[in-house]
Amino acid sequence: MNMLISNPIRPNVNYNRLNDNMRCFRQVIRAITICLLFSGCASFSDRPIRRHKVKLDKDEVSKLSGTYQLFPDLTYKKNGVAETLRYQPITEHFHQYISKRGIYFKPSENVVVDLKVMDNNQIRFHFKKDSIIVDSVTLSAKLQSRGLLLLGNKYVEFQGVPYILGGSKSEKTRIGLASDGGLILNHAYDNSGALLLFIGAGLSYDSAFHFKRIK
Repeated sequence: MNMLISNPIRPNVNYNRLNDNMRCFRQVIRAITICLLFSGCASFSDRPIRRHKVKLDKDEVSKLSGTYQLFPDLTYKKNGVAETLRYQPITEHFHQYISKRGIYFKPSENVVVDLKVMDNNQIRFHFKKDSIIVDSVTLSAKLQSRGLLLLGNKYVEFQGVPYILGGSKSEKTRIGLASDGGLILNHAYDNSGALLLFIGAGLSYDSAFHFKRIK
């Protein structure tokens, strides 16, 4: 006599499996977020400035102290060539890169920046117009192995779930000494996003400029 044997339904098994999957998913997202938070998406390239910078050590950082023109005279191209720079809107951004504030200066104005390297791993920027201090910014700084100073105003912002249903925006700035005694400013920016699997939507750039030393 044939008998039908039925297996009892075990809803808890499927429920527990779903919980495990969700837990793993959350852990992956948390790990991605932590990695992005500490690394930032914006990245520098040494190629444009490699032939033009002085590799500073910890005893030479004070050489950066001085007075510089606020507007750059050269831009460093990706192929490592220093090209004379005609006025472009992006050249107004030195102050914004440092201060994150919206004070704009015109190239026709008599504006300079006094840079002072201090003993406590900090750098002070005095922005002057007609010898009057318009703004003052003090930032922490870290000497990189490549001989440049990474400023402590790195910015990272996340929207939604990074690279899945959202994106991230990051920027950072470093400065260095040019071989002619001028100032090199290197600014990296990245605004990345995604919609499900469409990864990589966004904008990023890495720009480097030379500022002439006045004294």
